[in-house]
Amino acid sequence: MSKIKLSAETQVGLLVFAGIVLLVYMSLKVGGVHIGADKGYTLFVKLENASGLDPNASVSIAGVEVGRIEDISLEGNRAVLTLNIKSDIKVGSDSLAILRTQGLLGEKFLELQPGEPDAPILNDGDEVTRVASYSDIERLISTVSDVATDLREVSKTLSAALGGKDGEDTVRGIVNNLKEITSRIATIVRDNDGRVANSLKNLEEFSVNLNKASHDLKTLIDENKEGIGTGILCLSEASAQLSKAMQTLNDVGPEIKRTFESVDSIVRRIDKGEGTIGKLINDPETHDNINDTLKGINRFIDKAQNFRTYVGYRGEYLQAHKATKSYFSIQLQPKKDKFYLIEIIDDPLGYISREETTRVIDGVSTTITETKTTDEIKFTAVVAKKFRFITLKGGLIESTGGVGGEFGFFNDKIIMAFDAFEFGRSDSPRLKATARIRLNKYFFLIGGVDHIGDDYLESAFFGLGFRFEDEDIKYLLSGVPSLAK
Repeated sequence: MSKIKLSAETQVGLLVFAGIVLLVYMSLKVGGVHIGADKGYTLFVKLENASGLDPNASVSIAGVEVGRIEDISLEGNRAVLTLNIKSDIKVGSDSLAILRTQGLLGEKFLELQPGEPDAPILNDGDEVTRVASYSDIERLISTVSDVATDLREVSKTLSAALGGKDGEDTVRGIVNNLKEITSRIATIVRDNDGRVANSLKNLEEFSVNLNKASHDLKTLIDENKEGIGTGILCLSEASAQLSKAMQTLNDVGPEIKRTFESVDSIVRRIDKGEGTIGKLINDPETHDNINDTLKGINRFIDKAQNFRTYVGYRGEYLQAHKATKSYFSIQLQPKKDKFYLIEIIDDPLGYISREETTRVIDGVSTTITETKTTDEIKFTAVVAKKFRFITLKGGLIESTGGVGGEFGFFNDKIIMAFDAFEFGRSDSPRLKATARIRLNKYFFLIGGVDHIGDDYLESAFFGLGFRFEDEDIKYLLSGVPSLAK
């Protein structure tokens, strides 16, 4: 019995087919798609604002994913979210739906906070009625906005109270009054300084005389020991308290003088517009700078939140040439309807050369054209603008000028693309038609025809690719102003 021998082309095709089956299986496992598995049940949530929330976003309970957002639609003036919940997850009727953000500038997702354990369970098609639609970053922006409003009100009040000639006269009057009060207090302390010293001296002499009198009264004390002893003890305590009070008054006098001198110095600086408070009262430019700073913070946070960066790779197997073409791409998307695409391509048909050879056989001339191709690295850098389901793009396509268009269907799950480039060719520009089918959030299938109309190079192709959002590159590039304009 003879063995069946497979050709090299058949072996390569079987190997590629096995690889595609393996990648499709891995993508379905990673994306959570289970063919023939339980489809779960549907719940609805209505929000006042679903800005930044994308279809297929995660639904979680206590940080664990329990479902996905299948669709986002508009009902009246409210956004309606269609949730697909795993069948083994039970959601109570008093659960709270909260729109949250992963980290400071990450993707938005919907969190369900369970209520009471004995609450009724929601069934297929029911609605989660308890909703809190704020997110952490929005609360931060709201707080900063409130602070800015309060600062503007304080600025207006101070400008109204102290602005103009009347306000200047008022402040000058207050300063003059403080000067006069400080001067009077300093005069009082200076004039009574000698008196306080005399009082302390007299008190000291009184103590000496009292000590002498105590010896003279010793006999009387011995005779009236109990009654006089009690009286002397009370008098001694009163003397000690009086001494402390006078010493305190003597110490406080200079402190009061220095305090009023400090107040007078502060008022003088404010009147001259020195320091933060002085500028806030006297310089309108400071008010404008504070308002401009807060507006700039708001604009930067909004721009960073909307900026998206995607990194991807795809491989295209060229059936006619038995070769694989690889693409590494970075997509920078500052807005929903605009993006920049940068690609590095490893093209096995990168450089094409044709040689003509003329042979004479039996007196007949025959011309033979031989086409050779070599591997080459190429680059793509295009800008694209989306108009509803149609996307137009142009720029550098595979190291030559070119244009193209894309048509999205079923919320961009299926995309048909057509590109034209290499307009410098002698015969006709290079044409390429592509179809892309999104399997899940990360993986997609791709196929089409390249070099349309070229007798030698035209080839069908098919392959698999993946794409994911990179938060690190987003944080790095979200502050570049030219991409957000």
